[in-house]
Amino acid sequence: EVFDRLRMPVRVVDEDRVEVEVPGYRVDVEREVDLIEEIVRVQGYERVGSSLPAARQPGGLPAGYAFIGRVRRSLVRAGLREVRQVPFVSDTDLALFGDPGAVPVTNPLQADEGYLRPRMAPGLLKALRRNLNRHVRGAALFEIGAVFRSGGKDVREERAAGFVLAGRASQGWAEPERSFDVFDGKGVVEAVLADLGVRGWALGDPPGDPFHPGRSAEVRIGPQVVGAFGELHPRAAASLDLAGRVTVGELDLEALMGRAGSELAVLDLPRFPPVRRDLAFMVAEDTPAGGVQAALEEAAGDLLGGCVLFDVHQGPPLPEGRKSLAFSVDLRAQDRTLTAAEADAAVAQIVERLGRDLGAELRAG
Repeated sequence: EVFDRLRMPVRVVDEDRVEVEVPGYRVDVEREVDLIEEIVRVQGYERVGSSLPAARQPGGLPAGYAFIGRVRRSLVRAGLREVRQVPFVSDTDLALFGDPGAVPVTNPLQADEGYLRPRMAPGLLKALRRNLNRHVRGAALFEIGAVFRSGGKDVREERAAGFVLAGRASQGWAEPERSFDVFDGKGVVEAVLADLGVRGWALGDPPGDPFHPGRSAEVRIGPQVVGAFGELHPRAAASLDLAGRVTVGELDLEALMGRAGSELAVLDLPRFPPVRRDLAFMVAEDTPAGGVQAALEEAAGDLLGGCVLFDVHQGPPLPEGRKSLAFSVDLRAQDRTLTAAEADAAVAQIVERLGRDLGAELRAG
């Protein structure tokens, strides 16, 4: 019927076949599929059923890419700007950071950058120097990318996030004028790990050259080192033509990905007021404040509404070798206002825990 309407002579060969004579002016009809298309066009495309092809893999980003996106958004929220660097370093960069086992490049883009980078810091420091040389008052930069390390005959490629901070940190007259320092770097690390839901991390020993020994620390989860941050030693900063304090940090994303949490906790605004207690503990001078705070928060349990270290003191009237750490602690219940007796019991539990585990003594007055 269709071919009759199109004035194409047709002859039925058998039950499943027909022969169609195509007029000479229909140069567009050459194959069987062209005849099928003519039938569909005349009878109506709406009569053709539709079905989606089978998906070979589920939608969405692979887990690794999604995790990198989380890290990137966290660093942006922390106030840093992303840069992209060529992943090559020079002999000078390797000597500064002590990376003797770097992977050489057979045909480098530049003669003085003949190695694949084993860490993010060298390229970020060069980007920082370019910004400061162009009279940028303060720069907070980060990069997420691959680092390369030699493992015998093989080359290991791993994902890392690095950042650098230098120059003026204040943005205007409403803020006191100050420069970026190690505490800004610690804040970046804290913000990223909090966003990723990484728990149980702590600060370790200084990572060594080229960091300042008193203004740097490793980031550890148990015995594993997952990163480091700190201010460059003034000699190292001077060798890079950088003045003032320069804070550098790097996190191992391969190690953090397996420890990141995916739970998002949404809580109602508290309805009941907190009971606020200021607690000062005397501890050995080599006791990390972060360890004391972690033990305090664990001892307070579900009643903890907040804990902030607000004072550190050494010297008279304290004995030699001791220091005082003062915390402002908010105790709060979700379903009622705490009584003084309940708050006192929680404080007693905190004092007992810190005394047992850390040898801490509660200071009176």
